[in-house]
Amino acid sequence: MKATRSVRWLAGLAGLMASIASAAQTVSLNSDTEVRLETIAPLTSKTSVKGDLVPLRTTADVIVNGQIIVPSGTPAMGQVSDARAKGALGMSGRLVIQPLYLTVQNTTIRLLGNTSNKGSVTAGAVIGMAVLTPGFTGRSATIPAGTPIIAYVAHTTEVTLP
Repeated sequence: MKATRSVRWLAGLAGLMASIASAAQTVSLNSDTEVRLETIAPLTSKTSVKGDLVPLRTTADVIVNGQIIVPSGTPAMGQVSDARAKGALGMSGRLVIQPLYLTVQNTTIRLLGNTSNKGSVTAGAVIGMAVLTPGFTGRSATIPAGTPIIAYVAHTTEVTLP
């Protein structure tokens, strides 16, 4: 009698797991899909160095076939791909952010973007005049919190939705 109950219980559990698995749906997030991001904290070329990780978040839902695949507010990660402190003779600082990835439903979605491609934010420019005054320096580059960054999905990624 106990063995029969155990078998029925295991069969019921297997059926429940099968229905849960069938309820899950896999959706393809195509490469070059636009992902809108923003910086969470302010950044400056005074303290940022190449290689620093930068927390980001999505600012808009990513929708495929009417379904939200990446909800707004999803955490993402970027990296400082170029940083130059201010210099003498009016040389301003430079700061470039490259989006790296975000994670949805335990799936990592790689992102593209750099200075020569879509998705980067560059702050700070070289001052167009040379002033030979001793002690004259340029300005530090800053990227305020909430600065928009447009990234793109690097390669087609399968995301399993609940």
